[in-house]
Amino acid sequence: MTISREQSRTVFKDLKPLLTGNLILPGDATYHDACQLWNGSVDKHPAALARCANAQDVARTVRWARAQGLALSVRGGGYDFAGRALCEQGIVIDCSEMRTVTIDAQNQTAQVQGGATVGDLIHAAQQAGLATAIGNVEGVGLAGLTLGGGYGPLVGRFGLVADNLLSAQVVTADGQIVMASADEHADLWWGLRGGGGNFGVVVSSQYRLYPLGNVLAGLVMYPLPQAREVLNFYREFIATAPDELTVLSGFFQMPDGTPILFFLPTYCGDPAEGERVLKPLRSFGQPLADQIHLTPITEINPYESALTPKGRHYFFQTQSMETLRPEAIEALVGMAETFTSPFSAITIHHFHGAASRVAVSETAFAPRQDHQIVEIAAVWESPSPEEGRRHTRWAQAGSHSLASYALPGGYVSLLGEDEQERVPLAFGPNYERLLALKRTYDPDDIFHSTVGHIAPTMA
Repeated sequence: MTISREQSRTVFKDLKPLLTGNLILPGDATYHDACQLWNGSVDKHPAALARCANAQDVARTVRWARAQGLALSVRGGGYDFAGRALCEQGIVIDCSEMRTVTIDAQNQTAQVQGGATVGDLIHAAQQAGLATAIGNVEGVGLAGLTLGGGYGPLVGRFGLVADNLLSAQVVTADGQIVMASADEHADLWWGLRGGGGNFGVVVSSQYRLYPLGNVLAGLVMYPLPQAREVLNFYREFIATAPDELTVLSGFFQMPDGTPILFFLPTYCGDPAEGERVLKPLRSFGQPLADQIHLTPITEINPYESALTPKGRHYFFQTQSMETLRPEAIEALVGMAETFTSPFSAITIHHFHGAASRVAVSETAFAPRQDHQIVEIAAVWESPSPEEGRRHTRWAQAGSHSLASYALPGGYVSLLGEDEQERVPLAFGPNYERLLALKRTYDPDDIFHSTVGHIAPTMA
């Protein structure tokens, strides 16, 4: 159905009184800004955005949209690079203003609304001396991060973000509000922990928290000519890393355009022991800079966040490696030597420790062996389609150069809409169970625009 601007006032006149929040329509002063996602490449025009204030707003919108036969999408943090938070000529369930975080310091839990971000949770928790598994970018929505799994700087000690989800309040495809936990709708709770946004709208979540003070963290940077030698050392170094140490690594470019290799370790244990553990990494080769220091966990995210400002154009490719073999290292250095944009970067996420000790069948997230996930980010500013194709080809070529050494599948949150064949491989032995769950909670495939699309007919 195509709805003109003139028709929208009439079509949605019955929905607006049902909402505590706001209904935003084409032509409204706030419509353009409401449609701006993190990725500036996304240019979609929904028929309406229901900026929900609570779970009841979400439930009413789902029921109303289904009765009208309109497509639905869900927006939380708005960081999905493919822009699946917006649906063309459909209704966006916009949870971006539902960001309340409530900390229960005594029971060490956080109750988080569906639009809250990584930054919202970690800043609130730190006021009570607590923390949990988080992502690397503060602006990313927690709900979407959890649904994909959620890599981050504390993964070795606390696991994935999804591993720390205690319960979730979900609006299902029929507009009902249900609670999913180990005790209620346990099958849905299983699927929400890494199974993608295929089963409903998460309007509230409860996370497990842990006591955590300052951490040892900061950038260590090396000139590109040292990258092969340093990465070969790094491969051996992280093979015996304790749970308290998780190391983000990769390549970005200095302001003058010079590519460099970086490490961003986070040690979340005793600082004196952390100094001992990190000494080999800090003393190997000839670093350009060593900025590791004792810092609050709230201060480590800006390093990664600074590389990904809102409004630039983004295209991602991803491959997961059991280890950084010499051939893979050669391919990575080759990508860094041929950056096509000064803003592009390669990020390598470190998965180990507590996250690796979770059984494959315990959550929907299946790749539980130690591994490195390579995130290739083509980033540019020009709106020129030709420019975009050039940077996109660089990322695709880099991904292809790693494919021979990669694990099957990929990280569902970074798979593009043209990579649907990788979804079953990403979920591995959990895929059939996810299909059955999809048939139970969303048999009509209402939530089909979200990450890791699992259609009920894909048996």
